Parts: sequence; C-alpha cells; structure tokens
Amino acid sequence: MRILCFLVVGILLFLSCESEPRPVDIAFDEAQVGGILRTQSATNLVLDLLDIERDIEFTLEYQDGQQIPLLSSVEMFISFVDNTPENGDNSQDFQEFRILSSTEFTEGVNGLPVIDISISAQELLEVFNFTNMQVHCTDRFVLDLKLNLSNGSSFTHDNSIGPIISFGGALNSPFTYDIHVVEGIADDLFTGNYSYDSILDGFEGSTFISPAILEVIATRPNARVFEIIRDEQQITVGGVLVRAEVEFTIACDQIILTRYVRSAIVCGFGVEGDVHVLLGPSSDLDNTANQNDDSVFDLRFLEGFEGNDGFCGWPVTPSVIRLSKQ
Repeated sequence: MRILCFLVVGILLFLSCESEPRPVDIAFDEAQVGGILRTQSATNLVLDLLDIERDIEFTLEYQDGQQIPLLSSVEMFISFVDNTPENGDNSQDFQEFRILSSTEFTEGVNGLPVIDISISAQELLEVFNFTNMQVHCTDRFVLDLKLNLSNGSSFTHDNSIGPIISFGGALNSPFTYDIHVVEGIADDLFTGNYSYDSILDGFEGSTFISPAILEVIATRPNARVFEIIRDEQQITVGGVLVRAEVEFTIACDQIILTRYVRSAIVCGFGVEGDVHVLLGPSSDLDNTANQNDDSVFDLRFLEGFEGNDGFCGWPVTPSVIRLSKQ
C-alpha cells in the first residue's frame, strides 16, 4: 500500500465501517508527517512544435501539517517517452534536471510557500541532447518531483495516494506531469457543448452518467476540461453531489486523457467521498481526433488506472466515450 502523506489539514476524512477494518485505520497505522506540492496554477504544459519558443509554466504551492514548514528542497527529474517509434525509439530514462531549494520559494496569497516553474523547450531537449527533429507530435516528456523535508522524509508520486494525487483544482498534487509534444490549435477548437455516447462501457456500464450535455472549455494551450456528475452515487455518500473535472490534451490525431482523473465514481459506505475510481489514458489513442475538425472525437481511457480503483475492487477496464458537438 502506498504511504499516506498525512496532513493535519482535514483533507482526508473517512466514514466508519463497523463490519471490517476501516480504511482510516489502515492509513493511520502507516501514516507519517509529510507534505504536498499543489498545482496552484498551470499556464502551459505542452511543447508546441509550432511555437517552440513558448515555455512550460506552472506554479507549485507547498504545505505540510506543521506550524514551521519542513520544506528542504524539491528535486526535478525528466524522462522521455517516444510514441513515434517508426522514426526510431528515442525513449529515455529519468535524468536529474533541476533542484529547487526552500529559499527559492516565496510566500503566496494563502500564506504558504510557492514557486513559479518555467522550463523552455530548449532546456527539455538539452537534457537528452535532442534536436527539434528528434521529437514529434504525440511524444511526451515526463516531469517527476521529489519533495524532501527537513525531517529526513521524502515524497514522490510513488508514495502518495489517490486522493492527494487526483484532487481537483488547486488541491491537485500529483508529483508528476506529462508534457505532451503537440502542434498548437486555436483556443476555440474542441470547446462548446457536446453530447456523448458510450462506445465501450466500463466495468459497471458507462463511465459518464450525467449531465446529458458536457460543456468543454479551454484551460491552457491544447488542454480542455469538462465536468461530470455521478448522480447514482448520491445516496451512498450522504446526499452530496459527486462532481469531477475531466481533462484531456489534443496532440495531432490523439485525444489524451490526463493521468489520474477522478471519475466521480465512489463505492459508498465506509469510504470517504474523495476516494474515486481514477481514470487514465489508454495506450491506443491514434485517430481519436482530427485536430482540424472538432465535431466528433473519442475519449479512450482506462478505469481503475494503475490499480486506483477507489476501494471498489474493480479491475483495470477500458472505456470509450464519443463526444458530438451540438
């Protein structure tokens, strides 16, 4: 089981279950004082082959459960996934990229340490001695973070848990980011109102249930977001409407779901409402979109991505949703 980055900030509250060991008991038995790096904002997370001078830019916010922050440093690592092997496989393992010291953080609007990250396309290429001609649309760089605390603890994606990784908005703390190689598209493409059909159902039917019409909005270059509601689950979570934001990136003929998207599927009694079944991208994404025609496109993804089944006991299950513009 992944180690819980336990924060005394009331992020995780589990409901009780009398008949068997509670998730909260298991988590607290293995808990340790830790910290998170929230994605406070993200201006750009793609390498645009048509605008190679545009930097990758996002802002991190640090928090732990202590009155005096334990932040020591953040190590940044870069790897490369070659998704166009017909030109030769240039995939590369993780290389150390940059170390951020605690002194580089400043106090943000929430009174917590924040830092603005800016990475040029040239810096990414130089990590592996690449030229522009060695990366192609649908390839991706992967940025991983290692948070080091002054008490000797370190936290990464691998020892965090689903709710911390997948919280929506400014609570999102994945410790890992995909930087997709794309060809930039207009901000108004793949936006607006879409109806949808389940082309391939997930483990218990269609992954998306409500609303009937999805409003897709642009959040940053080549990235789009819409909201889903799992209204069948309202009774099991005490009448609270379970909402989740689904994010994807358009990279040439591929629609790529962001890793660790909350599905709005929770399994109810005994499990806290933010422990969702998580979604992630399928490996078969070719021809899911025509970036010059946004009238119809497919989302191919996996339920229970990397085993994050939200305590539902679901296997990893492929699902396909087709969106049609209204």
